[in-house]
Amino acid sequence: MENNSDEIDLIEVLKTVWDGRKQVIIISFVFALIGVAVALLSPVIYSSSTTFINSQTESNSPSGLSGVASLVGINLGGYSGSEIPPTIYPQIGESVEFKRSLLKSTVDKEKQIKLESFLADYNQIKTPESIENNKLFISEYEDMLFDLISDIISISVNQKDAFVTISANMPKSEYAANVCINAREILQKTVINNRIKSAEQKLDYSEKQLKSKRIEFEEIQNKLAYFNDSNLNLVTSSIINERKKLEAEFEIINAVMIELSKQVEQRKLQVSEDTPVFSIIKEASMPVRRSSPKRTQIVLIFGFIGLIASSLYVLIKKPAQSIIKEIIS
Repeated sequence: MENNSDEIDLIEVLKTVWDGRKQVIIISFVFALIGVAVALLSPVIYSSSTTFINSQTESNSPSGLSGVASLVGINLGGYSGSEIPPTIYPQIGESVEFKRSLLKSTVDKEKQIKLESFLADYNQIKTPESIENNKLFISEYEDMLFDLISDIISISVNQKDAFVTISANMPKSEYAANVCINAREILQKTVINNRIKSAEQKLDYSEKQLKSKRIEFEEIQNKLAYFNDSNLNLVTSSIINERKKLEAEFEIINAVMIELSKQVEQRKLQVSEDTPVFSIIKEASMPVRRSSPKRTQIVLIFGFIGLIASSLYVLIKKPAQSIIKEIIS
């Protein structure tokens, strides 16, 4: 019985909608027209992307005398982690330095239009007469532009392969491609500069250690020479033991000196040569088709909403009128 009742109710619903089909068609058509207007008035967006990978693997070759050096308080291994891992690249993209550099980049090579001026004009942001050049201070003008950059640029990292993908969404095809390329170059430059800075810090650290050990070396060398001169013709057990002790200390510091000298020379080369190598998997290109708005999809969605809304209107119209009449009477 319930199944029959459900079938009767469904038939009644369909009959009611069919009877009000003119209203359904008109309302659905109006909604579809609204969808057309929305689709035509929505800003056109083009998407471009570039993918690259840091091909260089950091090698920290351990010193052959690191064990000996540790006995006298020397860390020959230096530091680890001088390379910024790709997982940190998205955080670099959100940094103030990165965004300021990107704003100064050119998006229109022919007209020499900077990203900053384009975003300000396109979004009707008033450019201040003077911008304070302070790394610690972010003006309201900059803050608005930074928010826009966060909306148009995205940096993602494939955890498995360490592929880095930079995507950009811009109103012009050329601008989307150029923003991608500029962002990649700024990001890579940041990583390279960090590596060079780290290499310079390591070099400075090794040179200070070498200088310190050279002083110790000269002291023990003078001490051993003085001891030998003072005990030239004496051969006692205590003198022999003391001489062996001084000679062993001399040999250890000498070995550390030699290793530190090699390390200093190696790190001098790293400062000038040891820079990250990036391989571009996919270069950014000017997209031919826009990524949004999906105009056909928008019109269909609005038409479907109109169909549902008009059907509901037809179904509740008569019951609603009856309730209103009862209330009035």
